[in-house]
Amino acid sequence: MNLDFKIKNLLLICLIFLGVFNHYSSQIQTDFKTGADQPELYLPLLKNKTIGVVTNQTGLMNDRTHLVDFLVKNGIKIQTIFAPEHGFRGDADAGEKVKNGVDVKTGIPIISLYGKNKKPTAEQLKGIDIVVFDIQDVGVRF
Repeated sequence: MNLDFKIKNLLLICLIFLGVFNHYSSQIQTDFKTGADQPELYLPLLKNKTIGVVTNQTGLMNDRTHLVDFLVKNGIKIQTIFAPEHGFRGDADAGEKVKNGVDVKTGIPIISLYGKNKKPTAEQLKGIDIVVFDIQDVGVRF
């Protein structure tokens, strides 16, 4: 009788464990896609438009391609890149003055949003149909 009781308890524990394990394993999300990695959803909206992009070095797709490079490769007309504190490609140190310029890789003008110009002016937005914002952030400031 004692052995029968132990086997039943062991079987019960195994069933509970398998039930809990199955419940949690079914909730594990294996594939996460950012908006940038779903071009089929946004490329049709950007075709034949002139766009501005607010981004920095964090604007990467899963394959580590920068969103701006991907858009240019796919025929999207980018008029201006608006870059925050560390610059568009992340070349500037913290607190360093970021100047307006031109991206060496794409030839697209870059306007700094760090310093006196915290947001694009009406003049800088002239001719732009859509502004795409792609900066990863944890949403917390200390």
